Amino acid sequence: MTDELGSWGHALRRLQREPHLLLPAFIAWLNGWRYKIWYAFLFKKFKAGPMFRVYGKLIITGPGAVEFGRNCLIISNAIKPVCIRTLSPQAKVSLGDSAGLNGSSLQCSNKIEIGELTNIADAYITDSSAHGVGVDRRLDSIVDQVASTVVIGRNVWVSVQVVILHGVIIGDNSVIGAASLVRGDVPANSFMAGNPLRLIRKINE
Repeated sequence: MTDELGSWGHALRRLQREPHLLLPAFIAWLNGWRYKIWYAFLFKKFKAGPMFRVYGKLIITGPGAVEFGRNCLIISNAIKPVCIRTLSPQAKVSLGDSAGLNGSSLQCSNKIEIGELTNIADAYITDSSAHGVGVDRRLDSIVDQVASTVVIGRNVWVSVQVVILHGVIIGDNSVIGAASLVRGDVPANSFMAGNPLRLIRKINE
């Protein structure tokens, strides 16, 4: 509850400093309702909590479930549209309270879990390899590839053009720098970047 009140307080302070954001925020809130109604009409397994806001387009495809918590923010008009693709009926993408996606692309065969207060820029996140590397890979189905859950913790910031691969766990409060490839787990309170990924410094709690 404290985090939620803090998030609202931050939003109100920002509106006081930048009142021109009020109308776009209201339109984004209406757009959030439009997507709730639209995807319900299409019988999509989609849920979003109160104060769900969408700037621009939100593209959700596939038979799996997509669930957003309270006060989630989707920004699709700054870099590129947010795209979420589920590959099986069992697939589930979840976004915690007060989390946000900005131009992000997610592909899910099993499970992708994003914690509360986490912000993700135009990263690509997948919980499976999508394609094999054998000579007959064109004959393989995407759903035949082994999937491993991706878990991104609480209050994480993932910067632009980051790729997060299957099986990765990113700890709370961590930051992933721009254009990084994340193939292994990231400890909590860490600023990491690069390809190969390396620790830049620890982040004080």
